Amino acid sequence: MPKAVFQQIYHDLKKKIEDGSYPYQSFLPSEAELTQAYDCSRSSVRRALSVLATDGYVQSQQGKGVRVIRNPALIDASGYNGLETFNELAARCGFEPATHVLLFEEVEADDALAEITGFASGSKLTHIMRARSADGVVISTDESFYLSDEVPGLAPEIVANSVYAYLEGTLGMKIGTSKRTITIDAATAYDEQVMDLDGFNAVGVMRSHTFDADGVMIEYTESRQRPGFFSYHETVIRPSAQA
Repeated sequence: MPKAVFQQIYHDLKKKIEDGSYPYQSFLPSEAELTQAYDCSRSSVRRALSVLATDGYVQSQQGKGVRVIRNPALIDASGYNGLETFNELAARCGFEPATHVLLFEEVEADDALAEITGFASGSKLTHIMRARSADGVVISTDESFYLSDEVPGLAPEIVANSVYAYLEGTLGMKIGTSKRTITIDAATAYDEQVMDLDGFNAVGVMRSHTFDADGVMIEYTESRQRPGFFSYHETVIRPSAQA
C-alpha cells in the first residue's frame, strides 16, 4: 500500500466536498464503507478524516458519523486562503488582474536579511518587487525573495505573468505549504506612492514563508494590501476540555 495513501483519500474526499458530491451538512460514508471503497486500512481513513476536520471540511459527531461542515456560501463571502496565485484569485473573484514588475535583482543574504526572510546568511536570492492591480486599481504590492538555486531561469517577464505557473509548469516543482503572519500596519510613504489607498492610512500585511514538497523553503514574501480588498478566513478548532 502506498506510504501516503491517507493523503490520496484526503484529496479525493476534499475534491468531492468542494464539487458538491458530498454537500454541506450531509454525512460522509461510514469508516467501513470508506475502507472498502479505497481498499485501505481503517487507520488511513481515520487519518484522512482527521486532516479534513483540521482543515474545517468535516466534523465527527458521536453516534452519527462524519458531517460535512464546509459551507460554500460562507467560504465565498469570507474569502479563500489556500495557496493560490494572483491570477487564480482574479479568476475566482472576477476581476481583471495585472502585475507590474518594479524591481528584479540578484542579492546575497546578509545577517539582517537572513533574519527577516529565514534564509541562511550567504544565500543567493532573487529579489522581486511587484505591484498588483485589479481592474486597473493598484491594490497591493509584493516584495519577494526566492532561493536562486531552486528557481533557475526566473526572469522579469515570468514574474509579470505568474511565478508559480513557471515553478510548477516549467520546472515541475511541487509547492507544499506556506506559513503566514498577518498584521495591520500603518501605511508607509511608499505604500501611498505605489498603491491606490483611497484615503486609507493602514494596510493589511501578510508575511509568508513558502516551502516545496520536500520541505525546502523557496520563497519569502511580504504582501501589503489595501483595506477593502484584503480579507482573511481561517478555521480553528477548540481543544477538548482537560479534566
